[in-house]
Amino acid sequence: MGVGQGAVEGLGLKSDTSAVPKPVALFALARRILASPILRFLIVGGGNTLLYAVLSLLFMWILPFSKQISSTLAYLTAIPVAFLAYKTFVFRAGSRISHSEVLRFLVTHGVNLVVSYAMVAVLCGGFGLPREVGVLASCAAFAVIGYILMKLWVFNGAS
Repeated sequence: MGVGQGAVEGLGLKSDTSAVPKPVALFALARRILASPILRFLIVGGGNTLLYAVLSLLFMWILPFSKQISSTLAYLTAIPVAFLAYKTFVFRAGSRISHSEVLRFLVTHGVNLVVSYAMVAVLCGGFGLPREVGVLASCAAFAVIGYILMKLWVFNGAS
């Protein structure tokens, strides 16, 4: 036997033919990633931000409204989507929607908006940092505060 396939088989060094197919391996990896509520939270937050941006632009292009009104409509449209995604996908807090959950969710968003506004004002106005720094810092604060409040208060510590 030469160095070909027969030699390898002769040594008993067969290749692993039971390798997991790529789609199955990718599905398993996705399941592991999605097991983390923090990663699910970031996915929903990113998706909702993208939804808001797309809606905002569409409303500006299609409707005869100002940028501010278009942005507000997009935000108001994205809020219910965010609530349902955080409740069901991120925190897995059951299917029944309570008025108190909705109210706590809206309060959480209100708190985040105030904190974001204050951070940008302080970092950019007070310390003279570039707008980009203020916006990035407020986004980070928004994510941290939002996750903590939603996990411990809005959805009662589910998942």
